[in-house]
Amino acid sequence: MMSFRLFLFFFFLMSFAASQERDSLETLIRKEKNAEKRADLMLELADYLSDVDTVEAIVYIKKAQKIIPKNNKVLQGKVYFTFGQQFFGVELKKAQKFYKRAINLLENQQTKDSYILMARAWHNYAAQEQYQDNSDIFISIILNKSIPLAAKGGRKDLEAQYLNAIGSEMYNRKLYEKSISYFDQSLKTIEKEPENYNVLERKIEFNVNAAQSYLYLNNSAKAKKYLQSAEAIIRRYPQNPLAVSFYLVNAKYFQLNGDFENSLRNLNKGLAAPAIAPQDYFGLIYQKAFSLRNLNRPKEALAVLQTMINRKDLISTKHDARILHNEMSKIYAELNDYKNAYEYQLQTKSLSDSLLAEERDSKALMMETKFRTAEKEKQLAVQELEINKKNQYMWTFIITTLVFLGSGLYTFFYYRNRKKLSEQREINLQQKLKEKEQTEELKVTKAILDGEERERERVAKDLHDGLGGMLAGVKINLSTWSNNHLEENQYESFHKILNQLDSSVSELRRVSRNLMPESLLNFGLEIALKDLCEFYIKDGLYIDFQPINIQKDLPLNLQVNIYRIVQELLANAVKHSSANNILVQCSQNGNEFYITVEDNGKGFTEEEMKKVKSLGLKNLQNRVNFLKGKIEIQTAQNQGTSVNIEISTNVA
Repeated sequence: MMSFRLFLFFFFLMSFAASQERDSLETLIRKEKNAEKRADLMLELADYLSDVDTVEAIVYIKKAQKIIPKNNKVLQGKVYFTFGQQFFGVELKKAQKFYKRAINLLENQQTKDSYILMARAWHNYAAQEQYQDNSDIFISIILNKSIPLAAKGGRKDLEAQYLNAIGSEMYNRKLYEKSISYFDQSLKTIEKEPENYNVLERKIEFNVNAAQSYLYLNNSAKAKKYLQSAEAIIRRYPQNPLAVSFYLVNAKYFQLNGDFENSLRNLNKGLAAPAIAPQDYFGLIYQKAFSLRNLNRPKEALAVLQTMINRKDLISTKHDARILHNEMSKIYAELNDYKNAYEYQLQTKSLSDSLLAEERDSKALMMETKFRTAEKEKQLAVQELEINKKNQYMWTFIITTLVFLGSGLYTFFYYRNRKKLSEQREINLQQKLKEKEQTEELKVTKAILDGEERERERVAKDLHDGLGGMLAGVKINLSTWSNNHLEENQYESFHKILNQLDSSVSELRRVSRNLMPESLLNFGLEIALKDLCEFYIKDGLYIDFQPINIQKDLPLNLQVNIYRIVQELLANAVKHSSANNILVQCSQNGNEFYITVEDNGKGFTEEEMKKVKSLGLKNLQNRVNFLKGKIEIQTAQNQGTSVNIEISTNVA
């Protein structure tokens, strides 16, 4: 009861502090006369409100945007960064779009404030990739962008935080030695920083993380050094929220060394904390039950687990519930209470996500129960045989029947399995035939696409070198002739003809360039795509091209196919969408290449989408199929269109 009151008091203090922070910011905004400082305060308030009231936060961002001077790129970048905060973790692509705009505005501003803001924007951009299970991209951005920028901005605390994020990702991948190296770098980075509450809190977190990794490597001696460092800080600040994590990991340290009494003491300290996150509470309860079991106190362990099961609001996932029920089943089995053990194992099985290990545990427990039952029945049978010999014939009959029944069941399952194997062979054969057919289709598609590109190249060369040269020669001859044969009053009409000839030559070169872009052959894919986007930009239409990690050593055939795909998507968007803003994003991650073209145009309905049978879309689908890719089109009327394509770089 006392812990609950402390929790309420702590919650009240946090709410009061948050309310005070908002009131103080609003007061400062009202008093501030300088427009830029006032806008900065508005953005701070909007950032605070992003977790409370997104609608109100956006109102403050727009107010700030109106009063920021055009030459203040840092504050303009902060506007887009704060916009991104409103969609963080919810609308991932939208958040990334705002963070990228912020980065584009800040990248030429060589100030500490711009470096720090860019570091945060890149970190949050990478976090959206991590939410989409693109952890390799997350790691690359944090290492190559966020950490160097935080160092340039002189923010050791941010640099350490980002190193810790990489360490946590390595920990999740079970690369514990690598995770420790990053946690150590985090600690060294803030080692000489002035001691304040935030720095000390970080030191607790990094030490506890490193210790936990060492425990997974069964190296408790090295884990102890980090735990002692964390404990020294917690003695100075016992109410620190991270103390709960320390007590949990410290308890695991004592468990690894067989000291379950000390483990229990640490777990009780953690449970006595005024405010505990649900996941930490689950860990403390589970480990407490584990320690009690090893201290031969199974009934107490049952009572501890039951308190957690009764608090359904603290069980965040079915996985946690499955673990609790399975632990209850094991303890009941140790107490020889097989009825309850069986009941909890049934609940475990219903909650299980088809984990084979848990299924084996369930089967083992059921087999044990059956075995014990069979033993008792056997003893009763022997006793009955000794009492009454007449039952012998009945048992003989039963056993004979069971043998015949067993033989029949064996025969049934044998032939059924043979039938299944035969069906599976037929399925495999059909699959191989389908794969062969797809391979042949890809060969035909490749031949068509290669032939198409060769013909484009030939026509482009003939137009540029042949007809283009001829038209240029005609212009020169006409100019020479005009000097000797034209009257002065005929010059104006003659020059109009020459201008028309110039326009024809320019149009010819444009057509030749579209057939086979020279920039692709001379400078590579990224420059060619940038030129393509700039070609389509006009008044009332902005195209934002975002290249990410495009490798320069891609095969030329693949580069041409990617260029054609983007060209077709851009042409469709410009021609049909009535958009004024188009995003073109091309990124590469190992052997995967991603293309996104998104516009804010009029979109189209599902019925309209079914009716589209243009040759361009058919060619686009052919190219994507050839590159063993996937294409996804998301659109709705008056809500724009987004086309996402994923292709393999190993095909071309």
